[in-house]
Amino acid sequence: MFVIYLIIGISLISLILGSIFDLKSGEIPEVISRTFIFLIFLLAFIESIADSNPSILLESLGIGIIYFLFGYIMFYLGEWGGGDVKLLSGIGLSLGLLGAEGYFDEMEVFPYFVSYFINMAIVSSPYVIIYSFILGLINTEVFEKFKNDLRNFLMLVAIMASFLPSIMANSLGLREIALLYLMIPFLLILSIYLRAVEKVALQKEINVNDLKEGDIVANDIIINNKKIALRRNIEGLTREQISEIQKLAKKGEISEVIRIRWGIKFAPILLFSYLLTVLVGDFLEIIVRIVVGS
Repeated sequence: MFVIYLIIGISLISLILGSIFDLKSGEIPEVISRTFIFLIFLLAFIESIADSNPSILLESLGIGIIYFLFGYIMFYLGEWGGGDVKLLSGIGLSLGLLGAEGYFDEMEVFPYFVSYFINMAIVSSPYVIIYSFILGLINTEVFEKFKNDLRNFLMLVAIMASFLPSIMANSLGLREIALLYLMIPFLLILSIYLRAVEKVALQKEINVNDLKEGDIVANDIIINNKKIALRRNIEGLTREQISEIQKLAKKGEISEVIRIRWGIKFAPILLFSYLLTVLVGDFLEIIVRIVVGS
């Protein structure tokens, strides 16, 4: 039981610290996310050796990788920052280790690694909607871009198609699954709006002399087929890249004004979703049971 408390304790401390820094400065220090990942990996390795059971480490790593890939997709879409991706990777390792230790054995409907994302959708929806709606009110161009994106034919087809899993599940009598699948069109539309927010309200132009480590460029900087800086690099700019960009600007090869981007401050949502998962389990399952009276 001590190991369970240790896993949860390390995770909560890391997520609380990450949330504090994210809310204060919009950046999550590398030392927090990397220490989080290292300590949970080390615990998984030690437990695997102590129990002579490699599946403990493999389950932790497997869920960690899945969570990293999900986080990277969100980063690629411009909705998360690099720090969020690393924290989510640590969460995946933590939940995977807890799962291997039998902590989530009582979950009945959805596996624990799915339940976390369900809880995250429940927790994040009001937070992200309010946050992004305020940004939209501040910058009216957000709503204009959102409306234009919704008018795209392929986007409309995708939204209509997103209702099919829920309709099919309901026709098969799988009410709980049908309720879960209703989140798909909601999250898709929300994703479209967030992308409009990212393009319009979560970018700004600054002088190259004001660049700092960790800044993420909004557009790739490629000179003579050499990749100077890429917008998909979750680590952000390094000192060497900043120095090279500034030299190029002085030579007139690129503009002295550069556009950078950042994501919604999402670390608190990762924290609350983790708390909900380890303390309550699958929150949607509880809601569904109340609704259907079982």
